[in-house]
Amino acid sequence: MILSRRVLLAGLALSGTKAPAFAQSAPEPQLIPVELIENALNLPSVVRIGHKHGDVIMVEYFDYNCPWCKRSAQALPDLLKAEPDLSYVLVNFAVLSPQSVAATRAALAYLQLYGPERYLPLHLALFALRGTVDGERALAEAERLGGDRQRMTEIANSDRTTGWMKDAFATGNDLGLVATPSFLIGTEAYIGGMSLEQKREAIARARG
Repeated sequence: MILSRRVLLAGLALSGTKAPAFAQSAPEPQLIPVELIENALNLPSVVRIGHKHGDVIMVEYFDYNCPWCKRSAQALPDLLKAEPDLSYVLVNFAVLSPQSVAATRAALAYLQLYGPERYLPLHLALFALRGTVDGERALAEAERLGGDRQRMTEIANSDRTTGWMKDAFATGNDLGLVATPSFLIGTEAYIGGMSLEQKREAIARARG
């Protein structure tokens, strides 16, 4: 989903503005300074899956109401299976709507309570939902997976969670990410949706 900077800013500020969906061709790689990639990897809210010490690190910035992000999530198990040496990093990037912000608050609360080891099932479950994913629906899925609703609600509304979201937004802004999803693969950024095949080609490119 293509976003303007105004929509990005409005998303974090809980604006009701939503960006329209566009068909996306394969994005062109853009070289990214290493320090900006390190800033993304050092975010406290990141979720690391796949190989713990992979030969390539792939970072995905996503929004739970982005249709291209949904496609990416659906392909994620196949990608991890096809690329066992890949380190994959998830970054919650709630920019599309107030509903996205609320859903991300719930997801980050679950992450804080139960750790990254239990996060992937929630991530896939939220993207499996039809329609808009908001805070209530995200909390319901987290509760279904064993989360304590009262504690998650408290943490979702905490200053710490707000800080995590602002930090993720700041890194995305510094990286010039104007679409969801956006990917960092090796030292290059790919802004926009990518098919499984395109991701594997980019990973092979990063390996040299």
